[in-house]
Amino acid sequence: MVYIPSATYRLQVSSKFTLQQVREIIPYLHELGISTVYSAPLFCSRPGSEHGYDVTAPYDINPEVGTKQELKQISEELKSRGMGWLQDIVPNHMAYHPANVWLMDVLEKGPQSHFYTFFDIDFHHPDFSGQVMVPFLGDSLEEVMKQNQLKLSFSEKGFHLNYYESAYPVSVASYRALLEQAQQESGEPEVSTQTQQALKELQTLESEDSLTPAAWDNFKKKLAGKPQLRQALEQATESINNDNTKLQALLGQQHYILCHWQETETRINFRRFFTVNDLICLRMELPEVFDQYHQFIRQLCEQGLLQGLRVDHVDGLFDPITYLKRLRKLAGPESYIVVEKILEGEEQLPERWPIEGNSGYDFLAWVSNLYTSGAGRRKLTQIYSRLVPNAPTNYEQLVFDKKMFILKNQMQGELSNLLRLLQERHLIPLEPEEEWRKALAVLLCAWPVYCIYGNRLPLSKDEMAVVDKAFEEAHKQAPELQERFRQLHHLFTLQPGDTEQTTHDKLYFVMRSQQFTGPLAAKGVEDTTFYNYNRLISLNEVGNSPDIFHLDDEAFHERMLYRQRVYPHSINATATHDTKRGEGARIRLNVLSEMPEEWETRVQEWLEISRKYTTKPTTNDLYFLFQTLIGVLPLSGEADESIVERLQEYLQKALREAKVKTDWSEPNEPYEQAVKDLVRQLLLEDEGFMESFRPFFHKVAHYGWLYALCQPLLKVTCPGVPDIYQSTELWDLSLVDPDNRRPVDYNLRLEYLHELKQQEQQKGSESLHQQLLQNPDDAKVKLYLLYKALNKRRELQPLFDAGDYIPLQVQGVHKHRIVAFARRHQHQWAVVVVPLRLASLISKEELPLGQHIWEDTTVTLPEGAPAQWQQVFGGETVSANGNLSIADALNTFPVAFLTATTV
Repeated sequence: MVYIPSATYRLQVSSKFTLQQVREIIPYLHELGISTVYSAPLFCSRPGSEHGYDVTAPYDINPEVGTKQELKQISEELKSRGMGWLQDIVPNHMAYHPANVWLMDVLEKGPQSHFYTFFDIDFHHPDFSGQVMVPFLGDSLEEVMKQNQLKLSFSEKGFHLNYYESAYPVSVASYRALLEQAQQESGEPEVSTQTQQALKELQTLESEDSLTPAAWDNFKKKLAGKPQLRQALEQATESINNDNTKLQALLGQQHYILCHWQETETRINFRRFFTVNDLICLRMELPEVFDQYHQFIRQLCEQGLLQGLRVDHVDGLFDPITYLKRLRKLAGPESYIVVEKILEGEEQLPERWPIEGNSGYDFLAWVSNLYTSGAGRRKLTQIYSRLVPNAPTNYEQLVFDKKMFILKNQMQGELSNLLRLLQERHLIPLEPEEEWRKALAVLLCAWPVYCIYGNRLPLSKDEMAVVDKAFEEAHKQAPELQERFRQLHHLFTLQPGDTEQTTHDKLYFVMRSQQFTGPLAAKGVEDTTFYNYNRLISLNEVGNSPDIFHLDDEAFHERMLYRQRVYPHSINATATHDTKRGEGARIRLNVLSEMPEEWETRVQEWLEISRKYTTKPTTNDLYFLFQTLIGVLPLSGEADESIVERLQEYLQKALREAKVKTDWSEPNEPYEQAVKDLVRQLLLEDEGFMESFRPFFHKVAHYGWLYALCQPLLKVTCPGVPDIYQSTELWDLSLVDPDNRRPVDYNLRLEYLHELKQQEQQKGSESLHQQLLQNPDDAKVKLYLLYKALNKRRELQPLFDAGDYIPLQVQGVHKHRIVAFARRHQHQWAVVVVPLRLASLISKEELPLGQHIWEDTTVTLPEGAPAQWQQVFGGETVSANGNLSIADALNTFPVAFLTATTV
């Protein structure tokens, strides 16, 4: 039987939060109601890594994080409590860093390296003469050498080329010339004898098809272990360092070419993660790469230390379907496997994958859109156009334009490689090249989803629907290229006369192209468009789209029914390490869709105040700033130095991601500083701004925290496995990383939890509810909700794992302000009720409780439902003979979770 978590808790393990610290919080997580620790990658990674996705050695645990022994101890502790471990793994890429032993072996040995084919490197690229780019120089190679920033060194680890802290191994083929130079410059008989002996050994090693690390390391140690020869080699090293001609000759003998980091924007001969040079991709489609990369993961699964795996960036893989089949076989039928997958619009996860689901971005989007008012869409669009001159009005066109911007400015090399692939395999003519280049670029930018997964031709009906939609958009964007598009379309289909080789080449192009449509979407949309289209920035979220805006309750129920039918154990996330803003900030900002007119009035005031200080920021950036302030401030509305500093760091990142007035490659520091200064002036120095800001903020924040209770309850009770991102059991008003990876105070959370349990026992639930709801600032009310809901879910896990999802009809005057559903499995029942659109129902001082608010509103229960129900939040009994009164369900608490059992 597959291991299914009751609830996961995501931890960002790193040198700042180690396995030892994980072990210390297990009792707290268990008490909270968590069944499964969900860990960020913990394998050896780039020194100082705070996230673990820059893996350097997948065959061991990062010593900065802990040891395998500590993981075993944690596993024993978890199992004693009926808990498990879900491990994030990174099969798409590794760190392009000297600590990556496999990659350094390739740089040193070239074709003699066992790992020569492991990395996605094109050694046949016409621009690089069999060398792979090492794009980490801060200037051109010529300038770096002129400044004497590149040095050759020798030690028992052999020869290395050093650039500041980075050291790259010198090729095996270089050793002959270096030994001969040392002998020539020394003139010592002993050196000559030792050199000849070394050259003889070297000749044997050079003749090997595959040079083992042990044999080569032993050779290097022997060179360094002979004092006279070592001295001669060090002298030769010094001589080369003093002669750029000699150094240049040495560089020409390497399996790599050192170059400026920006060179990859125009040409590149390795696949990288998105546009990140220091993450190099793997050829995971090769069985030998899969087997070696997953050897340690297999061991951890077989030893029972891991109960599940979360696959990072499955879209980056050449053949995701085959990969997942192999992973399922490796991990075993009992392992819980989910993939990180961003779904666009109406896109669904392929139904036949041998996994339990995805990492939850889709659920995050659905809940966010449920809490965005459909009536506010047109108004907010008009307000954005009125207040922001030249505001982008056509979102889809903006997405296409920003993808094209990324392709032209950062991914020209990837485009050229795909074009050359087509030409070399005679899939398109060589001329007119520029027309073909443009047609291919437009097609890639027109792709409506991250990628398709077809690994055979003909493609499936659903896959061809995506292809046809892409070509339809491409025609619209560049009608003059109609004939080129017609010919490109043939590459995705079988044509009469296609040979076996042609079919093979077509399929290779189709699958290869999909490894670039994903990065293009991520960089063009998430990391560019989302910082430009500022109508309502809470919708600019990983897995979501401003184009969706709103889901009504019927559409939400449809998605839950589909989820229950197809992937009932997919993760339900509302915050992750990748989200643009915290779950509390996001749902608070959604309240703006319920009060657009008042928002417009306030923004006009704030724009005038801001212009007193500076005219540099664009109105679009100010519009972004004001929304960010609404989202990030605590419920008190008070700002301090720490909030100002967090905002300043975040805004610098956001402005650079927007790539309008400043960017990462050419920062416009005066512009950035003007925005940073403005934040300080508005929050800490201008009383007039805060007098205007605070009343509106308090109103928005009031509805926001009520919705921030609805969100986690839906997460816990809807089909799927709820995930709590670290720290979010309290209010989550964080911003994008690194802000959302700040240290978490678990002592405080444990103290709060014990206090809540004690108070409920001493005062009773009604008194506790009153206290929590009157004092929401400390977020104990959210912790209370999660503690009660998670523990009840764990107690009734079969109900939530296998139970039906039943949308419930709502009647009465406020029927459009309630979402309700039932879960049913055998004799066990649960009903969940959450309110919507409160801004026009209650004042900013009111709570949505009781008869005077909900009047005659009722939920119609399914036939055969029990008549007596227990409130999870409080334990009171609620009677419901066919109809459940909302006033009774929401009498002392603003959301309801009711359970019952039939005989």
